[in-house]
Amino acid sequence: MIQADFLRQVDAFQSLEEAQLLLLLEFCRERRFARNERLFKEGDPAEHLWIVKKGVIDVRFDLPGRETSAESTLSSVSENKLLGWSSVVPPHRYRLSAYCASDASEVVAMESRKLLDFLQQHPGAGYKVFSVMLKIVGNRFQRLQASALDAPASR
Repeated sequence: MIQADFLRQVDAFQSLEEAQLLLLLEFCRERRFARNERLFKEGDPAEHLWIVKKGVIDVRFDLPGRETSAESTLSSVSENKLLGWSSVVPPHRYRLSAYCASDASEVVAMESRKLLDFLQQHPGAGYKVFSVMLKIVGNRFQRLQASALDAPASR
């Protein structure tokens, strides 16, 4: 069972009040994945914001006609970190795919529609949550730019 203490360890939710964390718990569900099992794929409707509880999740590019492997990993997301930000940004479709990279992973799937409703009803909390999420997205784009510069085609 997910506790408010767990959400308090997640950067995006650290500054929320106890009552707000308890409301968020109402639309969180725990899920388990085995190594190489896919959480979601690029193009799927993005219906959940994900939080890694245990293990590591790789965010990858799925290249057409190729089997997905760790080589296509853009970033690895570890415990208490978020992924699936596309779930809170139109058009609400995942931009990348996510795979369990450890022997087993436990994640929390948060229903994005309910999260968005909550954030709209609590604008102060919404500001805090989206400020952290913007940093996450910005860091991902910086890593993508750096990896593009290191690619053989860029030389």
